[in-house]
Amino acid sequence: MENIRAEIISIGNEILAGWTMNTNAHWIAQKCRDIGLSVQWMTTIADTEEEIKSALHTASSRANIVLCTGGLGPTPDDITKNTIASFFNTDLVLDEKTLAHVLKLFAKRNIEMPEINRMQAFVPKSATIIQNPIGTAPGLMFQEQNRLFFFMPGVPKEMKNMVQTEIFSIIKSHFNLLDFQIYILRTSGIAESRLFEKLEHTLKKYEDIPLSFLPKITGVDIKIKIVNTSAEARQRTENFLSEIRACIKKYIYSEEEKDLQEIIGEILRSRKLTLAIAESFTGGLISDWITDIPGSSDYFLGSITTYSNESKIRELGVSEETLKSFGAVSKHTAREMALGVKKVFGSDCAIATTGIAGPGGATETKPVGLCYLSAIYKDKKFVKEFHFGTDRRINKERGAMAALESLRRLILGI
Repeated sequence: MENIRAEIISIGNEILAGWTMNTNAHWIAQKCRDIGLSVQWMTTIADTEEEIKSALHTASSRANIVLCTGGLGPTPDDITKNTIASFFNTDLVLDEKTLAHVLKLFAKRNIEMPEINRMQAFVPKSATIIQNPIGTAPGLMFQEQNRLFFFMPGVPKEMKNMVQTEIFSIIKSHFNLLDFQIYILRTSGIAESRLFEKLEHTLKKYEDIPLSFLPKITGVDIKIKIVNTSAEARQRTENFLSEIRACIKKYIYSEEEKDLQEIIGEILRSRKLTLAIAESFTGGLISDWITDIPGSSDYFLGSITTYSNESKIRELGVSEETLKSFGAVSKHTAREMALGVKKVFGSDCAIATTGIAGPGGATETKPVGLCYLSAIYKDKKFVKEFHFGTDRRINKERGAMAALESLRRLILGI
């Protein structure tokens, strides 16, 4: 199999200035990995003729596939298309099909097309047009010897559509990509260092199999990528995975590219269970994650965000005595919040969070990052104290993840 090397070029002053996060390069790299295409370089450049030509010259000397995003708009500051035409020694010509598409888009939106948008229909003469059904800027492809160059709009939705509907099909038809298989184990509730300790003996036993720990705020992914696998190698990998599972089974919530909230949804739906959530520490984040999953109305009944003591008493029935004796940030309050929201919605399961997200609000006995989580599954109850850290957003994300993980383990009897 050929080792095909790809380079991603992101064009945009707004990325270099820090105004826009470069999510396009991240997404493209992930999708390239999924088809066995190795991304060796990522380059971010200003939207100037000199920088664009320099980046293309460098990429053409080392990459088989060059994937560029950005700079294809109709405004004067978008000079990419003219620069591309100059680099490939060709002229811009009017493409009637693209013009008709742009006119149709504006007519469909019942908007008169600005004259400047006609520029979208001018394309390099030697380029192959990649259709953009949801936007006005067409994608472009050039082939030079055994190299492919792709130019796409910077609008994420438009770029993703082109990659998934046309560009990857073209790449696969031109190149014999690496044959590989990826295994993933998604874990929660355990740090990367602790995972390594638990797996150290197994890793030494199978040191010929490459394994990566990929830590995130919300957990650690373990990934194994096997290239050109023989039947013997696949069996050895399966044995390796079996031993890993035996060591850390309770921490593994998925062996697919699924988030924990999706796994929770599958568990609830399969068991015909319902869920209600009471949030203080996490400020509605768990509910947001849950409702990101299509069809979550099958099992999610609702949530209440009770940030003040008064709302905890009024909405959830937390007792004044509990708040007075133990405070809002306590396992007693977390338990009563979970019981209260379960009663309000009549759900089978409930989650509650209360804590000090920071940076203020701490006391000598209750530091920033202190959190109490409670989960209920029918007659089973769970309450636990957590200490996350000092960053407010990270604390909320870790709290949301820990709450969902607590419910998963409670339901599954882990």
